[in-house]
Amino acid sequence: MELEPGTPVFLEEVVALASQYIGRTVRATGTLHSYSPKTDRAALVDGQSLLLIDTKLLGVHQYHIGQTYQLIGVVVASSQEDHEELPKDLLEDVRYSLDIVLQARVVREVDGLDMAIYRKSVVLLRAFLQDEIKTAGANPV
Repeated sequence: MELEPGTPVFLEEVVALASQYIGRTVRATGTLHSYSPKTDRAALVDGQSLLLIDTKLLGVHQYHIGQTYQLIGVVVASSQEDHEELPKDLLEDVRYSLDIVLQARVVREVDGLDMAIYRKSVVLLRAFLQDEIKTAGANPV
Protein backbone atom coordinates (compact mmCIF):
# COMPACT_ATOMS: atom_id res chain seq x y z
CA MET A 1 0.00 0.00 0.00
CA GLU A 2 1.47 3.30 -1.08
CA LEU A 3 0.72 6.37 1.02
CA GLU A 4 0.06 9.66 -0.71
CA PRO A 5 1.86 12.82 0.42
CA GLY A 6 -0.33 15.38 2.12
CA THR A 7 -1.26 18.35 -0.02
CA PRO A 8 -0.92 21.57 2.02
CA VAL A 9 -4.36 23.06 2.64
CA PHE A 10 -5.81 25.85 4.72
CA LEU A 11 -8.56 24.92 7.16
CA GLU A 12 -10.97 27.43 5.64
CA GLU A 13 -10.66 25.68 2.24
CA VAL A 14 -11.39 22.25 3.68
CA VAL A 15 -14.34 23.52 5.72
CA ALA A 16 -15.85 25.51 2.84
CA LEU A 17 -15.52 22.69 0.29
CA ALA A 18 -15.90 19.73 2.66
CA SER A 19 -17.47 17.20 0.29
CA GLN A 20 -14.81 17.86 -2.37
CA TYR A 21 -12.04 16.91 0.05
CA ILE A 22 -13.43 13.52 1.11
CA GLY A 23 -10.89 10.84 0.21
CA ARG A 24 -8.03 13.29 -0.31
CA THR A 25 -4.78 13.22 1.64
CA VAL A 26 -4.04 16.66 3.08
CA ARG A 27 -1.59 18.44 5.36
CA ALA A 28 -3.46 20.70 7.78
CA THR A 29 -1.85 23.20 10.13
CA GLY A 30 -3.47 24.98 13.05
CA THR A 31 -3.70 25.51 16.78
CA LEU A 32 -4.93 22.66 18.95
CA HIS A 33 -8.10 23.83 20.67
CA SER A 34 -9.15 20.60 22.38
CA TYR A 35 -8.27 16.93 22.65
CA SER A 36 -10.13 13.96 24.12
CA PRO A 37 -8.01 10.84 24.74
CA LYS A 38 -11.22 8.94 25.53
CA THR A 39 -12.61 9.41 22.02
CA ASP A 40 -9.35 10.07 20.13
CA ARG A 41 -10.73 13.34 18.80
CA ALA A 42 -9.08 16.75 18.61
CA ALA A 43 -10.16 20.13 17.27
CA LEU A 44 -7.71 22.16 15.19
CA VAL A 45 -8.36 25.88 14.68
CA ASP A 46 -6.86 28.39 12.27
CA GLY A 47 -8.35 31.86 12.19
CA GLN A 48 -12.12 31.43 12.03
CA SER A 49 -12.11 27.79 10.87
CA LEU A 50 -12.23 24.55 12.84
CA LEU A 51 -11.47 21.01 11.69
CA LEU A 52 -12.21 17.91 13.73
CA ILE A 53 -9.33 15.40 13.85
CA ASP A 54 -9.49 11.63 14.41
CA THR A 55 -6.24 10.78 16.26
CA LYS A 56 -6.63 7.01 16.79
CA LEU A 57 -4.01 6.13 14.13
CA LEU A 58 -1.39 8.34 15.79
CA GLY A 59 -0.81 6.15 18.82
CA VAL A 60 0.35 7.66 22.10
CA HIS A 61 1.21 11.33 21.76
CA GLN A 62 1.33 14.12 24.31
CA TYR A 63 -0.81 16.98 23.03
CA HIS A 64 -0.62 20.54 24.34
CA ILE A 65 -3.69 22.74 24.00
CA GLY A 66 -2.81 26.07 22.39
CA GLN A 67 0.22 24.81 20.49
CA THR A 68 0.51 24.66 16.71
CA TYR A 69 0.40 21.26 15.02
CA GLN A 70 0.68 20.00 11.48
CA LEU A 71 -1.20 16.80 10.64
CA ILE A 72 -1.21 14.63 7.54
CA GLY A 73 -4.15 12.37 6.90
CA VAL A 74 -7.17 11.50 4.81
CA VAL A 75 -10.38 13.52 4.94
CA VAL A 76 -13.27 11.13 5.63
CA ALA A 77 -17.00 11.46 6.12
CA SER A 78 -17.93 12.12 9.74
CA SER A 79 -20.24 10.10 11.94
CA GLN A 80 -22.89 11.15 14.45
CA GLU A 81 -20.40 10.60 17.30
CA ASP A 82 -18.09 13.17 15.71
CA HIS A 83 -20.79 15.83 15.96
CA GLU A 84 -20.81 15.40 19.73
CA GLU A 85 -17.06 16.10 19.87
CA LEU A 86 -17.28 19.62 18.47
CA PRO A 87 -16.13 22.15 21.08
CA LYS A 88 -19.31 23.91 22.18
CA ASP A 89 -17.44 27.06 23.26
CA LEU A 90 -16.33 27.80 19.68
CA LEU A 91 -19.33 26.88 17.59
CA GLU A 92 -20.72 30.41 17.38
CA ASP A 93 -17.35 31.97 16.51
CA VAL A 94 -15.90 29.66 13.83
CA ARG A 95 -16.78 27.98 10.55
CA TYR A 96 -16.80 24.19 10.60
CA SER A 97 -18.30 21.26 8.72
CA LEU A 98 -20.34 18.43 10.21
CA ASP A 99 -19.61 16.37 7.08
CA ILE A 100 -15.89 15.63 7.51
CA VAL A 101 -13.12 14.56 9.87
CA LEU A 102 -9.39 14.41 9.20
CA GLN A 103 -8.20 10.88 9.93
CA ALA A 104 -4.61 11.79 10.86
CA ARG A 105 -1.71 9.40 10.36
CA VAL A 106 1.17 11.82 11.04
CA VAL A 107 1.43 14.62 13.59
CA ARG A 108 4.20 17.04 14.38
CA GLU A 109 4.39 20.02 16.63
CA VAL A 110 5.31 23.17 14.72
CA ASP A 111 5.07 25.71 17.53
CA GLY A 112 6.91 28.86 16.51
CA LEU A 113 5.91 28.50 12.86
CA ASP A 114 5.07 31.95 11.48
CA MET A 115 1.64 31.23 10.00
CA ALA A 116 1.67 34.35 7.81
CA ILE A 117 4.91 33.27 6.14
CA TYR A 118 3.71 29.67 5.96
CA ARG A 119 0.55 30.80 4.17
CA LYS A 120 2.59 32.83 1.68
CA SER A 121 4.88 29.86 1.02
CA VAL A 122 1.90 27.56 0.34
CA VAL A 123 0.43 30.09 -2.10
CA LEU A 124 3.81 30.42 -3.87
CA LEU A 125 4.24 26.63 -3.98
CA ARG A 126 0.83 26.25 -5.59
CA ALA A 127 1.65 28.91 -8.19
CA PHE A 128 4.99 27.24 -8.95
CA LEU A 129 3.41 23.80 -9.35
CA GLN A 130 0.69 25.18 -11.62
CA ASP A 131 3.39 26.80 -13.77
CA GLU A 132 5.33 23.51 -13.89
CA ILE A 133 2.23 21.63 -15.00
CA LYS A 134 1.59 24.16 -17.77
CA THR A 135 5.24 24.05 -18.88
CA ALA A 136 5.33 20.24 -18.88
CA GLY A 137 2.11 20.11 -20.90
CA ALA A 138 3.48 22.52 -23.49
CA ASN A 139 6.84 20.70 -23.79
CA PRO A 140 6.24 16.94 -23.60
CA VAL A 141 9.41 14.87 -23.45
